[in-house]
Amino acid sequence: MEALEVPLSNPDEPGQLKISIISGSIEVEGYSGKTVIIEADKRGGQRSRPKTKNGLKRLSSGNLDISVEERNNTVRISTFPSGSTDFKIKVPRKFSLKLGTVNSGKIKVHNVAGDIEASNTNGAIIMTDISGSVVADALNQDITVSFTGVNGKPMAFSGLNGDIDLTFPANFKGTIKANSEFGEVFSDFDMKLKVAEQPVKRSSANGVYKVKREGWIYADINGGGPEIRFKTLNGDILIRKK
Repeated sequence: MEALEVPLSNPDEPGQLKISIISGSIEVEGYSGKTVIIEADKRGGQRSRPKTKNGLKRLSSGNLDISVEERNNTVRISTFPSGSTDFKIKVPRKFSLKLGTVNSGKIKVHNVAGDIEASNTNGAIIMTDISGSVVADALNQDITVSFTGVNGKPMAFSGLNGDIDLTFPANFKGTIKANSEFGEVFSDFDMKLKVAEQPVKRSSANGVYKVKREGWIYADINGGGPEIRFKTLNGDILIRKK
């Protein structure tokens, strides 16, 4: 595994990490340092190539094709489409994240305080000890997030074939908007359900006109607050109290 340490333009200020890859996993951990430390591991290692030819040694710059740019406390990581690469990244704890992967890996985040966006097409999203806000979507696996605190911003979680499982502090205040087409909504918070006009879905096929009220649940937790939106098709929605 190869490592790279990236200094920040303003190390005493919050920063941002942006990384989007096609194949591989992304694991981010907040720590007490003031630099971004990137470890990248290309699965399978370097493909077999001759080390010598006609008595000459092959020169190599390593087996990773990645690019890292830092500007005004924003670190951008990009990869070239040459197989799967797994990333383990350490960031200062007060850092915002924008993470994305498509195949062959999970997104994991631990001990970060900031605004987080995460998208994973075919893998899970797992976050622990998060303080701030999260917007996350995972089409085919679960989303699991445990908060130590929130920053009062709206949040959204969406999926297709997995559960959405969130844990908040007991004093969390928010307004829930939740819908699962073929699943259920569960919580151990004492929620106050709100009576709201449900959106109406209309369709017409083969001469038949259909009207269906969409099954959104609206509820306040601890008096209400910023909106937290949950939407999944085939999974359950779990809202837990820590």
